[in-house]
Amino acid sequence: MTMLEHGMKPQGSENTNVLEQPVAEGSGQTSPLIFKQLRALRWPDMLTLVGLLCVSFSVYFSFKGYLVIAFILILTQFLLDYYDGKLSRAIGGGALGVYLDSFTDFMAVASSVVFGWFAGITGIAMLIAGFLNVGAASIRLAYFTAYKQKGFVGIPTVLAASAVSTITFLGYLFAPAHVGWVVIVYFVSAVAMISDLRLKKL
Repeated sequence: MTMLEHGMKPQGSENTNVLEQPVAEGSGQTSPLIFKQLRALRWPDMLTLVGLLCVSFSVYFSFKGYLVIAFILILTQFLLDYYDGKLSRAIGGGALGVYLDSFTDFMAVASSVVFGWFAGITGIAMLIAGFLNVGAASIRLAYFTAYKQKGFVGIPTVLAASAVSTITFLGYLFAPAHVGWVVIVYFVSAVAMISDLRLKKL
């Protein structure tokens, strides 16, 4: 979930930049070590990038049929998303992190759709449900970024992705012949992401 979904404003101090270092002790000036765009990264963004790597590899392992690994990677991204928010509140996060976090959250939803397809939820219903999930995630993340909405309104994207993936995985393990019915959960997930449901912030 984005920092804005957490009800946070981008902030930060010089010492939270990953790729900058002081020129001299106590000088307050910084010396760039690498490209300008990378210097905008802060420590919470490192967790976000690892999460992005997780959901990207989840798509790969879903294609390869290694669904256990794909599922674990989706859950790992969920945990990383939670802790990068905690870290951002503790030491401050930069403006870049808002957009990076949103993109990673979008990829989490996309990876959950791919995971569901390769777990056996196929057909026109899943195509529609998948499109609705990706569309709902896009609208939700764009809304929070554009309007700087505070707090949780609707189900956070990463929570939705993790929930549908977990239900899909359980169906795949224990009721593979009926896993196609889990498509209903994907429809519910899409609606829940853009609903007016309010949740307490953890």
